[in-house]
Amino acid sequence: MAVPKEYQGLWRRRIIRRSNGESDVTTRVWWFQSARWHIDLRIPLTRPQVADLGVLAGLSDAQRAAFSRQSGFAGVTVVEGRRCEWRPEIAFPFVGDELDAGWMDFTGPDALHEAGLDGSYDEDWVRVPTGPMRGLRLTADDGAIAYLLLSKDWGAWAAGRPDDRLTAGSVGEFSVLQRIGEQWRVAASNLPWREGCAATVPPHTDWRVGDTLALARPWTIAAID
Repeated sequence: MAVPKEYQGLWRRRIIRRSNGESDVTTRVWWFQSARWHIDLRIPLTRPQVADLGVLAGLSDAQRAAFSRQSGFAGVTVVEGRRCEWRPEIAFPFVGDELDAGWMDFTGPDALHEAGLDGSYDEDWVRVPTGPMRGLRLTADDGAIAYLLLSKDWGAWAAGRPDDRLTAGSVGEFSVLQRIGEQWRVAASNLPWREGCAATVPPHTDWRVGDTLALARPWTIAAID
């Protein structure tokens, strides 16, 4: 079942408040939502700025813990009344089995309030104007999975495997893409060295299931939103 249109697009989190009295307004959070799929990326202000995979492998325990506090996940979104549930297929650091769902209330056409089912948190979200959000689910020959969600000037890319861990060579990528003029660039990523780099984005007018896209490696389109 398709996610209601009022959910679709790009959302930025303004604040999270936890039941223990803590709150957070500094973590950068993006939630991309198409008719079925989501890509979510959360980068704390304290994340180490790692230069490449080699540096990542040599982080101290404290640095690795700080790096691991960022998160990204992508998969299916299910909305039933006020209840919204995210069912990730891939995630960073890895896919867990905990339930991720909340009660959702639109406080305006571009404002959304989320409350955890267990009452442990609540969040306020604001919509970024994007226009329609299209999506692809892709697969690779080695079993990797990817999602690409695109609007006119914003997009998100997620690629990895359900059991990806924080080790060099097995860290999935979760990146926010922005088009400036005719050029797409990585605006934010769980891989800091990707930020600011050019991004290859295929035209999203002629996608077909079964087509192969060359995006740093070959990917096959498995489904289209």
